[in-house]
Amino acid sequence: MVDSLTGHPAADRETPAALVVEQDRTVVPLSTWLADAAVTAVRSNRVLQILTPARSSITYPLELLITDGNAQWVVRDGVEKFHDGMTGAVLTWNGSRFTGSDEVVPATPGQGSLEVQITTLHRPNGNVQLGLTTEAVTHALTGALPYGWGTAEPATEPWSPREITRHCHTRTPDPTALVVVGKDALGSLEVRRVDTGVRERLRLAGPSSSTVAQSAIEALAAEVAGKARSMIVASHPGRQGGLRSHSASLPSLPYGILIGHDMVAQQGVAHASAAPARVRILEPGACWCRLDSESKAPYEVLTDVLRHFGLREA
Repeated sequence: MVDSLTGHPAADRETPAALVVEQDRTVVPLSTWLADAAVTAVRSNRVLQILTPARSSITYPLELLITDGNAQWVVRDGVEKFHDGMTGAVLTWNGSRFTGSDEVVPATPGQGSLEVQITTLHRPNGNVQLGLTTEAVTHALTGALPYGWGTAEPATEPWSPREITRHCHTRTPDPTALVVVGKDALGSLEVRRVDTGVRERLRLAGPSSSTVAQSAIEALAAEVAGKARSMIVASHPGRQGGLRSHSASLPSLPYGILIGHDMVAQQGVAHASAAPARVRILEPGACWCRLDSESKAPYEVLTDVLRHFGLREA
């Protein structure tokens, strides 16, 4: 490959183009060192490449770091054989980084785990309490409250919305990214100050979609309707128990989307009720859209709903 260079302590190889970190583990989490290495890579205009054996899985927080940032999962297939852990594309070492083609690898179908993405906007006042939507989502999917939180994995702090709020407040105005963990649930909580208040964004991977009753999802939508700005519930076939394997998989299959009451109020309840989906108007005026249809795929219905609310160009 390339001679080792001094630099970030987590790096096994460094070049002007990449920072390569090898992880010989069955499960690779978003450790403090990996999170810091990702920051170093971005600041130096390099890509973080995480190299693992084929037996490894990555946690959902690490998956989010890879998909959100300038990072890549590289899987070793054998002697000088590598592929992209997210797409399955063949990779080779070119002397400065792993690189490959944009080939499309056939995805592996399968029963996946639920994932929830929910954004809450807190108005700027002294009564902001973070973590409550995380409690609602985790309880709906697993029947239990979250176990803990932390700035990286493993999440070592016992669950406490009060302590999470305090931690984020001490970091203001800087944004905060946290890991949250529960029974069969693992995710990322991002808190950021914006012009209109404090934005709280949860992305959570839960248990298998086959183990969560449809009524639990419907009840969750009703519970968060008064708080959430938006929520998407989907099932990801490449993830189980918050862990992702290196096989190429189909994208998430959306189940439903919640449009918050503030957004509905801008165009009116009548407009929301006419959305091209199975619509329920929830108190205090939010719109829950089920995306199952006899004539269209769920992702096509989602696109139509987003266009209906002006969230995507026609």
